[in-house]
Amino acid sequence: MSIEAKPTDSPFANPRQAGFAAFARAVAPRKRVGVSQWSDDNMVLSSKASSKPGKWQTSRNPPLREPMDAMSARSTVRDVVLMFPIQYGKTSVAINAVGYCMDHDPGPVMVCLPGEVSMNKWIAQKLQPAIDETPAMKRALTSVASRDSANQRTFKDFAGGQLYLEHAGSPARLKSTTVRTLIVDEVDEFASNLHSGDDPLEMLEGRTSAYPNTYKRLYISTPQIKGISRIEALWDKSDRRRYHVPCPHCGHMQHLQWAGLHWNKADYKTGAAPMHAWYVCEDCGAEIEEHHKTAMIAAGEWRATNPDSRTRGYHINCLYYQFGLGPRWADLAERWLEVQNDPSSTTAWPSHGKTAPCAPCATTPLPTVPSPTPCAPPHPAAWWPPQAWIRKTTAWPCTS
Repeated sequence: MSIEAKPTDSPFANPRQAGFAAFARAVAPRKRVGVSQWSDDNMVLSSKASSKPGKWQTSRNPPLREPMDAMSARSTVRDVVLMFPIQYGKTSVAINAVGYCMDHDPGPVMVCLPGEVSMNKWIAQKLQPAIDETPAMKRALTSVASRDSANQRTFKDFAGGQLYLEHAGSPARLKSTTVRTLIVDEVDEFASNLHSGDDPLEMLEGRTSAYPNTYKRLYISTPQIKGISRIEALWDKSDRRRYHVPCPHCGHMQHLQWAGLHWNKADYKTGAAPMHAWYVCEDCGAEIEEHHKTAMIAAGEWRATNPDSRTRGYHINCLYYQFGLGPRWADLAERWLEVQNDPSSTTAWPSHGKTAPCAPCATTPLPTVPSPTPCAPPHPAAWWPPQAWIRKTTAWPCTS
């Protein structure tokens, strides 16, 4: 009685074929994977660093896709500038770029923050949770032991590269390292000059000089004061990209601006109705309700206004916050009205709200105020609106 051999799916059934398949996989060129695709496949968000923990999805915040892919190995872009509002995802771009370098495109990487305190917070709240939750990043490390010299708090050794965590408080820390990928976070918080007289940003740029054809530099910050804002100066030199979205009524592509936001001011003041805000299309004048925003952003695209520049610059404001990832339009309008008579709050509003550097007014000398008599009321000129006076000659208003 003959027994028929059953076919098997074992890879050892045909050793010759299995050997050729293994050889083909070994010599095949690596698939073109950008930072956004790698992040979708590998990144896991921790509850310590995100309000929506779990698997990373770029589709939740589409404007981040192009800036991330500009940091990919196949991209010809060398310098990337992000001028974003707070809590919009700019640090996620940096973390995803670090993970991509560790797992897919290894090489020496440096992340630099303005001070030691901010560096330690970045490590504890952003980097370490990402390593703990993302298997691809943890797998790339040569050691995960806390006492191993290859896995220090400010230095991580991984297959094919190293990760350096530095702060700009010491010139010596910025001069001794050569890297291929440089990530500078909170650029506007950097000092203009160190005690040695050196500019920290210029010193950092020199760290990539050994990789003239493959280096990547990413500058990230929320803008502060116009004229002295470092991130604004970098963005001005870039191709100045803004995110354009289509009007749901006429299809006109436009970037959202604070001037286009409208709200029911009277009802807010009387408390007769809840705050309601809408956007007005600059082309057809139709009212755009906020529930259209998700579809508009999904269909949007970045457009350059200075295409001759080799530096990629991305600027977006608070009107683009996705639902669940930031304040609604009505919340922003309400906050804007609340801070109008609060000088301590209006100082922070331009950078945290409209995401444009606060602009100074024209130089204005202090007028001469006559001395009041003992029983006379003060002269009207003695009462000044809340402003910050620099060198007693220049006022920096908070509402610009």
